[in-house]
Amino acid sequence: TGVFLMTGSLQPKLGGAIMAYNTSLPDLEARVGEDPFVAENIATAEIYEITPAKTDDRLDFLLG
Repeated sequence: TGVFLMTGSLQPKLGGAIMAYNTSLPDLEARVGEDPFVAENIATAEIYEITPAKTDDRLDFLLG
């Protein structure tokens, strides 16, 4: 609960994206691996870590 901040489609029709927060990489990998599309090898997942450097004030919690 409270891990995924945003989901959406990559354009044009390049798949989807999920922004996760407040989780460890191993926990996120396990969670993503349980996705039915990933588990059944219908889709593959790539996880990229972002180190925020500057945000809008509303996203300051990401700078933690």
